[in-house]
Amino acid sequence: MVKYIHAADIHLDSPFKGLKNIPEALFDRIKASTFNSFKNLIDAALYHQVDFVLLAGDIYDLEDRSIRAQVFLRKELERLNEADIDVFIIHGNHDYLTNDELHLSLPENVFVFGPKVETELIETRRHEKVAISGFSYDRNWVKERKITEYPSRDHTSDFHIGILHGFMEGHNTAHARYAPFTLNELREKDYDYWALGHIHKKQQLSKEPLIYYSGNTQGRHKNETGEKGCLLIELKTTGESVTFIPTADIKWQSIALDLTLFKSMAEIFDEIKKSLPNKKYSDTLIDLNLKISKNTPETIVERLQDPVFLDNLQVIEDTSFTYIVSSKITHENNEDLISSLVNAYPMAFRKALKAIDEEDEFKKITHDFFSKYAYAKYVEKDQENIKETSLDLAKQILMQDLGEEISHEN
Repeated sequence: MVKYIHAADIHLDSPFKGLKNIPEALFDRIKASTFNSFKNLIDAALYHQVDFVLLAGDIYDLEDRSIRAQVFLRKELERLNEADIDVFIIHGNHDYLTNDELHLSLPENVFVFGPKVETELIETRRHEKVAISGFSYDRNWVKERKITEYPSRDHTSDFHIGILHGFMEGHNTAHARYAPFTLNELREKDYDYWALGHIHKKQQLSKEPLIYYSGNTQGRHKNETGEKGCLLIELKTTGESVTFIPTADIKWQSIALDLTLFKSMAEIFDEIKKSLPNKKYSDTLIDLNLKISKNTPETIVERLQDPVFLDNLQVIEDTSFTYIVSSKITHENNEDLISSLVNAYPMAFRKALKAIDEEDEFKKITHDFFSKYAYAKYVEKDQENIKETSLDLAKQILMQDLGEEISHEN
């Protein structure tokens, strides 16, 4: 039996862009979450006495890798070195390989794959022979089919594992389409396990062989809700097991409330309060979505939009917090406006959405705007979230500007 942990998309030292007006102490706690989640991962590896750990890309959030993040990573990996646990790392689009002179050295138990696909052969404490194949990004845009460079199964080894940071073609995701592959291409290699990174949601793509995205270890914005963690894998000649291990230091939760039947501020306040997590040590960031009636008094709408209203719902204690980081109000008659747009302009609306969702088209449209500002360098690194947010806002603007007119026409 060989036992190991598969993790990906750590994003150490993520800046958590977009969080506004949060108390400084709480924001520091949030920024520390990627570090704390990785520490939880190392704790799990030590507790389960695994043979090795696989990190499938985007260990750092940026390619320049802060000294703080490097020192922390080296210290945590040294804990595994002291326990005689090997670590195999590939770098992804966020933390692609750059000048070595800017980077701190890692402990001797760590093997970092280079820009060309290579295979590392190891022998575990129980004398199983394991082949591990992978590569690291040497730039943030890798669009070649690197999967074609992976070798077929090494039949001299008891187990063969592939580690890859990339995108499965046909997969419905907002993530960028780097290092594309198909499910059949993975299966054709005849490996026992594929450790995938890049998609921030845990999911199983295949049972035979086992192919998994482990998801990220810590949610970083409102679209990454729920439990985040790593996978504990046990491969045997007679079978295998996969166990999810939660590592997230804080959780993101989206709460949608229908307030259309409530007529007073007191009722609305109590309903929102009741919906919030009440467990101690919950450490939860909330994205709140409130649906109100078209007959809701304007005075109540104004109160719901007042930051002071949210302040009275926040819970920040010494040992835990539940904090509403974003709040959105929608009217019940807005629900069908997108459908109305589609009905009013079926061909044009669908064509526009499809075009703008294409990666190259989105970059082309936004290039002039972003290239003029200091934060342009960060656009490519967070393009999935930027694109998703931009499309969502565009739909809202359409609803506001055209909704009433279209509603009258239909």
